[in-house]
Amino acid sequence: MIKLQNVSRLYPAKAEANGGVIRALDNFTLAVDPGEWVAIMGPSGSGKSTLVNLIGCLDRPTSGEIWLDGEKVANISTADLNRVRAEKVGFIFQQFHLIPYLTSLENVMLAQYFHSMTDEREALEALEHALTTFRRSSRAASSSECA
Repeated sequence: MIKLQNVSRLYPAKAEANGGVIRALDNFTLAVDPGEWVAIMGPSGSGKSTLVNLIGCLDRPTSGEIWLDGEKVANISTADLNRVRAEKVGFIFQQFHLIPYLTSLENVMLAQYFHSMTDEREALEALEHALTTFRRSSRAASSSECA
């Protein structure tokens, strides 16, 4: 479960010498139950990346609380945050960041390697699942564009 309670993330406004701030998130509350899928959408500058960075434990809020699986993120040591990111948080980037000289299967197995496991059969199943999902969504997108 992901829970954000009254989370704010403020950044100093460099253009203002009088101590102004930019409110990337302001008193934001969110709860995501296990198994629930959420899309974060909004115009440029609306705080999407800030929100994802906070949920992914890449940044800390200026105020408020973030909880992952019942554990308050502020109480997790910096060293343990690496474990949390590896075991509980997954990112899908707009740019895929694949290694160009590796095959798709080898790229999946490289991700497994960083989790101390390399199972070619499991990597192939994950790759086939991803490709099937991609094909399904690609057909849906292209057919709706023609309508």
